[in-house]
Amino acid sequence: MTGRIIITGANGMIGRALSALLKSQGYTVVPFSSRSDNLLGMNPATGWIDKQCLENSVAVIHLAGEPIAQRWTTSTKNKILKSRTAGTSLLAQTLAELKNPPKVFVSMSGINRYGTHRPNEILTERSLISKDGFLSEVSAAWEQATEVATAAGIRTIQLRTGVVLAASGGALKSMLPAFKMGIGGPIGPGTQQMSWIRLGDLTSLISWIIVHPDCHGPVNAVAPQTVSQTVFARTLARTLYRPGFLPTPAWIISLVFGQMGRETILSDLRVYPQVALASGFKFTTPDLDSALQIALRE
Repeated sequence: MTGRIIITGANGMIGRALSALLKSQGYTVVPFSSRSDNLLGMNPATGWIDKQCLENSVAVIHLAGEPIAQRWTTSTKNKILKSRTAGTSLLAQTLAELKNPPKVFVSMSGINRYGTHRPNEILTERSLISKDGFLSEVSAAWEQATEVATAAGIRTIQLRTGVVLAASGGALKSMLPAFKMGIGGPIGPGTQQMSWIRLGDLTSLISWIIVHPDCHGPVNAVAPQTVSQTVFARTLARTLYRPGFLPTPAWIISLVFGQMGRETILSDLRVYPQVALASGFKFTTPDLDSALQIALRE
């Protein structure tokens, strides 16, 4: 493969892994910063964007955004919302105005587009969406910001991502110290379903989407096997050769993390990657056992 691929958030956990994969496939990867002191990228606060850099690119992949995993104050919520909507709107509008726009625009979203608690449902891209909770509202506005690119005829993907498993960052990295000490275990009731994807499969899915035009609109970026919190904790503990039965009550999560913990750690969503599988994508690690074996090295 050849051609230029523009990536925002290229220095994050997903961005670094994705850049490495795309470079290995022959693409030229161009990091596109949203920092105001960087000359190659954009500044959503002022509306400045390097329009010329975006011309004639194969794909634009938008990963940038304020981290979710922090305690949500009113100020933090505003930062999270603005970091996703302002940058996405500026990028999508600019792509729509290009003489030679990219073939595909991939913008991150999240499985909370379906809400926070939907037990006993299998959620596909055709399922009803929801505004149940702050993250649902954020992902709704986030996806809406991409619509101008779709209207301009650019194949646009809203990548609804679950928990990304990699020892180098994210939720798994945060869990590892406790589990390695043998004091990890199920969180909350333990029955809530967890929709996850290994970092390597996520980057492979994005690469797949770039060259498969049948992928468009919402795409669930999750493994086909969801597991309960209890099963996840026991599987991780077994992989590390440690016990994993010490539970963390839901009230502790709520006390320590507030609303963020209730909407992420305690959420209950069984999401299925129908579009990815229908397009022919094959997960390298579709089950949690094999995923954790590799994720602990990623």
